[in-house]
Amino acid sequence: MPQKKGEESFEVTSGATLSRTLIPTLPPGYLSRKRLFSEFSSQVPSTTLILAPAGYGKSSLVSEWVQSQKRKTIWLTVTPNDSLGEMSALLIQATRNVLPDFGSWFEKEQPLRPVEVVRRWGNELLATGEEFIFVLDSYRELVTKDVDLASRLIDQFPSNIIFVPVRRDGTDEMMASLSARGPLSIIGAQELRFTREEIMSLANIMGINEVSDEMHQSIMAANGWPTATAMLLDSVKKGKAAINFEKIIATELDPLNALARQMIDLLTPQELKILTNVSVVSEFDHELAEIILGPDYSYDAINKIGFAGNYFTHSRGKDQKFIFSTLMREVLLVELRKDAGLKNSLHKRLTDYYEFRNQPNLALEHAYLAGDNAKVQMLFPDAARVLQATGHGGELVRWSIFAGDNSVEGNLLRKTVELAGHITSLEYKTTQSLIHSMSFDAKGTALEGFIAQITASAGAYLDITHGRFSDLLEKVDLVFAQVQGPYQLGIDEQIATLRLAAVRAFIFEDAQELERLHERALELTHSSKVLNSQIFGASIRALSEFTLGNYRLAYESASLSYNQSRTAGFAGIMGPLESMYVMARCLLEFSRADEANELFLQVKNLGEQWKQYHWHFLADGYLARDLAFRGLVTEGLENISQAHKRLAEIDNSGDLVKVIDLSEIFIRQEVKDYERLQVLLDRGLDTRYVHQCRLVLHQVMGKKLPEAQIKALPSYSPKQQLWKYLAEAAGNIDQEAVALASMRKALEIGSQIGAKETFLRQGAELGNLVIKIAGESPTVYLEELGKAMTERIRDTQLNTGEFATSLTKRELEVLRHLATERPISAIAATLHISQNTMKTHLKNLYRKMGVDGRVTAVEKAKSHFIL
Repeated sequence: MPQKKGEESFEVTSGATLSRTLIPTLPPGYLSRKRLFSEFSSQVPSTTLILAPAGYGKSSLVSEWVQSQKRKTIWLTVTPNDSLGEMSALLIQATRNVLPDFGSWFEKEQPLRPVEVVRRWGNELLATGEEFIFVLDSYRELVTKDVDLASRLIDQFPSNIIFVPVRRDGTDEMMASLSARGPLSIIGAQELRFTREEIMSLANIMGINEVSDEMHQSIMAANGWPTATAMLLDSVKKGKAAINFEKIIATELDPLNALARQMIDLLTPQELKILTNVSVVSEFDHELAEIILGPDYSYDAINKIGFAGNYFTHSRGKDQKFIFSTLMREVLLVELRKDAGLKNSLHKRLTDYYEFRNQPNLALEHAYLAGDNAKVQMLFPDAARVLQATGHGGELVRWSIFAGDNSVEGNLLRKTVELAGHITSLEYKTTQSLIHSMSFDAKGTALEGFIAQITASAGAYLDITHGRFSDLLEKVDLVFAQVQGPYQLGIDEQIATLRLAAVRAFIFEDAQELERLHERALELTHSSKVLNSQIFGASIRALSEFTLGNYRLAYESASLSYNQSRTAGFAGIMGPLESMYVMARCLLEFSRADEANELFLQVKNLGEQWKQYHWHFLADGYLARDLAFRGLVTEGLENISQAHKRLAEIDNSGDLVKVIDLSEIFIRQEVKDYERLQVLLDRGLDTRYVHQCRLVLHQVMGKKLPEAQIKALPSYSPKQQLWKYLAEAAGNIDQEAVALASMRKALEIGSQIGAKETFLRQGAELGNLVIKIAGESPTVYLEELGKAMTERIRDTQLNTGEFATSLTKRELEVLRHLATERPISAIAATLHISQNTMKTHLKNLYRKMGVDGRVTAVEKAKSHFIL
């Protein structure tokens, strides 16, 4: 193992918490600052800037003020480590704390730029008709990019908020942006200093009745600095010798930190022990405190310290936590580091705690801080898998140094983790470059076979998202090949690769291959203890069951996988898009189109955000199909056109164009554009759907489907059997008894698997067979399906019947010729009618269709499936 980094620069990951979207609590001994309330602007819109260094009670003042206001308050605290995406999510959560149903678009329409998020946030707030207070408590340093972004965000703020930014520093650019949105008030350090009267009031609150001259001089030296004054008064309360704060100011670069160090000396032994030990973490609850303190844990003592609020305070919300003062924790950590044995033992306790809770990523960090190299090595693989599944690629790169030493083979091991980090961060070009360099460096080493496996595993993610389906199969074979050497690819990585192979088989509708992959995943899952593999096993089953046609089972498995993924925070290359897509397809089959489209939209947007292009285009295609199905053919084809433009921006996109083609095939078939349909089918993916469309095209071109060809249709799965019986019914539609027999078999399968939309999207001839059978055998399933079929046929007739049924045979002929773009005179000649007769037909045709000319007549005819 490599040597450890300096611990001062290594902190356990904390992440965003709900506490940062809630109004901070005020400690019971807090001195009211109501005298400053008049400094706040109450006009809407306006801004009140709270601007002062640390220790001036800025957040506490604002917290007290907003709690005295009738307007609802949206409170957001941001830290230096928050990404723009995390800040956007926190902004929406902060708003939902006061408006629970706010921003339903946020998750559905990702990715969204921060400026767009704030624009929509502002518009929705404005639409409520209410007035709000928005507090932005920022610990971020002002840098150029933050100033530029902040200016653009402030421009989007709605007119119904009072904006209260809380900062330690400011710039002229920031002031200009704030002034531009209305009246600007500033409460600075001078206003925030304690007055002599407030110092006396605080002393009374703390129960201090008498102060020595020496201590009084020390307190006055703080010049009303709130935190310093409170600390000095606390030392008086505890009867300690006077602290020469004037000397501290004169000799220390950070006088507040120096004062805090002296305050530690005022603690009782029990308080010091509790505070020093729990400072090992920045936030904790009673359960974690008990783990850290062991027999020294005291529920009352923890609450008492929190009640005083000098070192840590309660957070708001359901899951109450204690949040350390940053200043006090820094000082306490210095004390903790003086006893290396104690510190290591605390981190070991936390390592065991998080390992027991199956949170290997947190256990790993504490194992490292405990100096337990053996435990780090043991936890590292599972922790890396959790980090990868949750999209923390940067953390993986950060941890890669612990994967190997400085030897050639050690560097290769480090690069395996870097590789996982870059693919997790969706840095595809960097990933591809690293794959090439690792393959070259590994030649001739004992790790050559292992590196071939690990790079194949990473390359498989690039292949699937870029539609390189043949290359993907080669990568899968490499992943499962037996290799010589000290390392083999882990079971969990193999299951993750099986998931990619399953996605490919799903796209190609290969039911037998999916069953094989599912069985293989089950075998491997029994040997895995990582949640990732259990979740992926469920998603592979969902893909398999859907392709077989077992829609109810597919929806159940997909929902399980999706809910577990969401709870665990899976994102990026391991986000639950396959489960969401299967759920959407099942909802569509259950004839719940609105719910399905909502999910398709989420998959489309997340697919774009996470650079999972295959899911982006698959979901987008179903949205295009829905437009065409509802008669909006032009819009559906425009959707397809936009997809092709987006595809042109993606390098080396493989067969993604054929993924887009799947939806265009649907639309071209609906509008009877058989010429374009033939082109698409000739180059289409080898899927059941493409094969089905080829058969349909064969029939509509006037060729009766040979009985032998129908009998030769595959019937391995329920879905294939259903399609085969429907094909038989369609092929024998002129022999009702035969067609009814085939339809009954189809309906029997449909009732078992939950199929509905498959039947509803058949033509009126097959639909009437369903209605007849439902009338003869009124089971619950058939009654519901028969009723829905009747409504669907009626709606279809209404959509076209307003003019289609009223058109004469000759008018329909004219309409078809209009779509050829031939001159009117040429059409008249072809139909052997005079120009005047042609004009009469056109006049009647346009009147019946409710259009103003040739172009709109053709467009409307296509949108209603007449052409």
